[in-house]
Amino acid sequence: MEVNCFVEKNPIVETLIQHLADSPQTFKPKIAVADEMFLYQLDELEDRNFDQALVSYYCLGESLCNSIQQIVNYYFGGFDKISSFLDFACGYGRSTRFLVQKIPAEKLWVSDIYADAVKFQTEYFGVNGIVSTQKPEDYPSHQKFDCIYAGSFFSHIPPQTFKRWMHKLYHLLNPEGLLIFSVLDESLLPTSTPMASNGILFSSESSESKTLERKDYGTTYVNTTYIRQLINHISLNKGTIHRIKKGLSHYQDLYLVTPQANQELTNFKFKYSLEGYLDNCNITETGQIQLSGWVMDDNLEGQIEAVQIVVNHQVIQSCQVTDERPDLVEYFQTSKALKTGWKCVIDAGKICPQDMIIIQAINTVGKIGIIAVDSIKNIKQRTWWREELFRTRNIVKERETQLQKLQGKLTASEYTLQQARDKLTQVETELGQCQFQLESSQFLLEQSQTEITAMKSSKFWKLRTQWLQLRERLRKMI
Repeated sequence: MEVNCFVEKNPIVETLIQHLADSPQTFKPKIAVADEMFLYQLDELEDRNFDQALVSYYCLGESLCNSIQQIVNYYFGGFDKISSFLDFACGYGRSTRFLVQKIPAEKLWVSDIYADAVKFQTEYFGVNGIVSTQKPEDYPSHQKFDCIYAGSFFSHIPPQTFKRWMHKLYHLLNPEGLLIFSVLDESLLPTSTPMASNGILFSSESSESKTLERKDYGTTYVNTTYIRQLINHISLNKGTIHRIKKGLSHYQDLYLVTPQANQELTNFKFKYSLEGYLDNCNITETGQIQLSGWVMDDNLEGQIEAVQIVVNHQVIQSCQVTDERPDLVEYFQTSKALKTGWKCVIDAGKICPQDMIIIQAINTVGKIGIIAVDSIKNIKQRTWWREELFRTRNIVKERETQLQKLQGKLTASEYTLQQARDKLTQVETELGQCQFQLESSQFLLEQSQTEITAMKSSKFWKLRTQWLQLRERLRKMI
């Protein structure tokens, strides 16, 4: 199968593998060209930078695997305690490449609707494969599993298949097994969109897949009541349910479900990955390299201890998180985001522009999160491009504001002109009415004059005139 040509002999990928993989020597980094999760990461980047899409892809894959490992360690006591693991809706192996370093390939099953994705994984990773189906009832396997993981699957399927797939996966568990799945909580719904009364809302307007029908694979939101009622129904009120808020990539909720009743899952302390970003890179005239960005820690226990700059597995510089970022408070809608800014200064003599660096954050309980991986040269170019993009956007926004003001003035002028036109029309109408009345009056006047003239020329009018004259003479004589 055709694979991504940007992976091989890529120093960024090689650096990431050294940092992320349990065994860098046996890690399998190849990415299928058709991998929609990589393509989605690429499309999310404004500059469509392949290297940065690779960083996001591998880091997210490792983060997902780490989340699964935490849960497996707590529930089973480790991967070595389970005999069968199913990665359902696995795609082309974003997390499988990390899972296969923790559990033997013969104990790992992958399943996806894409036959090519399953083929890629079985051939490349050596795992077992099951090609999935549109209908749960047609799923071609009745094997039971100790652990089933369905990440970002139920967040995409409509209500009519949501229940049936949940029923199917639940009944593929061994009696002491564990189902791990993720969903989009109703809190993520746009404020203008209310949750459906039954607790599940499906939209076909957006989808991560470019090939699956939107009616079958869109975006699905649920609330906790819906999930708990569904699991209670499927398990006949015997199962145990536990929710980890935003346990998947700080976004989707993770749910743990086991057929065993009254299992103690609430004591599980999930460790969230650290979130961060590199905002700026500046090289001064004296050769100092100035880096700045932000990092957040959502864990209740622990806080950010330092941001470290690592070159060749050596920390060459570190700095504290001290700067306030009110912009992030507004963006994340939490006061925890206020004191998240950091700045690091590196002497030019400590690093070459081509050296690969890792910018990472570490918290007080030993959790490490990668913020960026690249060379200073590329970071500088990328941040310059981003700054130019922001500058251009600001210019466009300013022009749009000016245009809106001019549009407002034009609208006001058009309104005033329309009022004047309406007034002129009214005056013209009144003038027309006056003209009509004048013409009517003139016509009546002429008609009256004609009638008077006719009357004066009549015999009666002449006799009347003579009588009046005679009466006047008589009056004088008296």
